[in-house]
Amino acid sequence: MTDDDPDADAGVPDSDPRHIDPAADLADLVESGEFDIELEDDQDAEDLREFLDAVERGEIAADPGTEATVRIVRSLLDDIDKE
Repeated sequence: MTDDDPDADAGVPDSDPRHIDPAADLADLVESGEFDIELEDDQDAEDLREFLDAVERGEIAADPGTEATVRIVRSLLDDIDKE
């Protein structure tokens, strides 16, 4: 891609090696079901729900890492709620 490329402003696809986002990649795996996670016996789903509520209220700063964490937590809670 050169500076005079008309598609340069179109964004960088996830598969582009210049766009490395391991947190989002992990969230993709968890959401797809390719990577399964679950809470340990001493962990509480309510703590995760409180985290989501805090993010939604804007009490926790939104950044790419937080967004990926939210995706993972939502996927985990969806699995718990299905059980």
